[in-house]
Parts: sequence; structure tokens; C-alpha cells
Amino acid sequence: MTYPSDLNRSISELLSTLGRGDAGGVAKAQPVVQGVGEAADGMVRVVALPGGQIESVWIDPRMMRGASESLAEEIREATNAALTDLRSALAAATAAPDTTALLEQLREVQRSAVPQLQGIMDTLSGVQERLASGGRP
Repeated sequence: MTYPSDLNRSISELLSTLGRGDAGGVAKAQPVVQGVGEAADGMVRVVALPGGQIESVWIDPRMMRGASESLAEEIREATNAALTDLRSALAAATAAPDTTALLEQLREVQRSAVPQLQGIMDTLSGVQERLASGGRP
């Protein structure tokens, strides 16, 4: 049987964990959010980071043999694709649920339900004691 004090302790532990924003106080590595774009059938690759920073540009050496205008166009295309991918990655990363409302709901349950459960348990214990002594409920 679960007693109100056990429920209260469980809710307190859950609130503590959620309030810290991590699992048991152990820091989790944040996923790296980046965007990757390619052009020229993968011969040009650009990696973009939040804030509009370009982390890297890779160009297959065979691309260097062509016209500079063509190479510049492929770099522009890969960069735009990387920035588009980055926007999608950022949107997905920031779509995490807001735990503020959940925390408040759990606090309210802890404030109201636990004392009510304790009252019910006390009443049931009293009834059980009266029944055991041969009295009426």
C-alpha cells in the first residue's frame, strides 16, 4: 500500500529533479546544434553554427580545377543549405516542453492531495479499528 508520506516524498524527489533540469543532478552534455549543407554532389560541404557562424568549409580538391565563379556558386549553395538546416535544428532543439507548468501542477498536487489522502487514511484506519473491536463503522 502506498501511504501519503511515501507519495509526498516521491513528489518531492520528482520536483527536485525537475527543478534542477537534469537527471539526478548529473549534468548532461548538450547536443551540438549545427546545420550541414552540401553542393556539387557532396564535393562542397559547409557546417554552420548558431549565431550565423560557419564552423567549416570543405571543398573536394577536384573542385579547385574548375572556374572560380562555379566554385563560388557551389559554396554559396552549400552555405545557404547549411543555414536552412541550422534553422530547422534550432527549431527542433527549442521545441522542448516547458516544465514550469508541470512543476507548478505537481506542487499543487503535493499541497492539496497529500493532506487529503492522509485524512482518508486516518478515517479508514479508524473504521478498521472499530470493526476489529466489534464496533460499528
